[in-house]
Amino acid sequence: MRNFFHPNTQKYITRRKYILWLTLLPLVQGSVIALLITIVNLRPFYEKGYLPVVLFSVGGAAVLGTLVFFTVYAVTEVAVKRIARYTYLEIDSKSLIYSRYAGDYLAGRKLEVSRKLYVMHLSALKSIGLCEKTGAIYIETEDGGIIREYHDRTERLKYKLAGGFPEFESWWYNDNGFTSLTELRILPHFGSAEISRKICEHLAEAKRKFDNAPKPKPYVHKETDYVKRKKAMDKWKKLTGV
Repeated sequence: MRNFFHPNTQKYITRRKYILWLTLLPLVQGSVIALLITIVNLRPFYEKGYLPVVLFSVGGAAVLGTLVFFTVYAVTEVAVKRIARYTYLEIDSKSLIYSRYAGDYLAGRKLEVSRKLYVMHLSALKSIGLCEKTGAIYIETEDGGIIREYHDRTERLKYKLAGGFPEFESWWYNDNGFTSLTELRILPHFGSAEISRKICEHLAEAKRKFDNAPKPKPYVHKETDYVKRKKAMDKWKKLTGV
């Protein structure tokens, strides 16, 4: 069983529109006010130097608004793509894996992408809570159970699933490099509260299947026929004195 949930980037695109409007609104208002003053009161046109100032102000506001628009769009577009790629939730037969984009930073002259990765074995899961208003999911672990929190460059946190649990390409992270948590808040990246409710149901179902799965029997070493024959021969020699 495997459930994979991608983020809903549409809400981030909507937020970008609001940010662009709020950024450009003061510039648009200033330009409109300057034009209205010029249109309503034509007398200042006769004053030397007034018209060039108005035209320069309106033109400067238009150029500045264009630069701000494309800058904000470029920055937010990169963020949306990063979220779409590095933010996800994965529920497997033995584990919960929650990845979240954590921003970019400069390492020398290179721009690095970082993320936070949370890994929990299903045996540690105690309770699941859902905030109906925001869609956030709250997870609590059993006593002694932990959630591993990694925060590093994305290249270092690459992994593959081995038997339902992540195994890192950099072997050091399998037992090191994490902070131990007992609670986890999964942000509502994945859409509406209904989607968060489905995630809770899938997680609860994965926990039930894990608990009800037959436990593997401990391996019992069986002696080979050669060893059995040798023991029988040694016993016979001891009894006969040969």
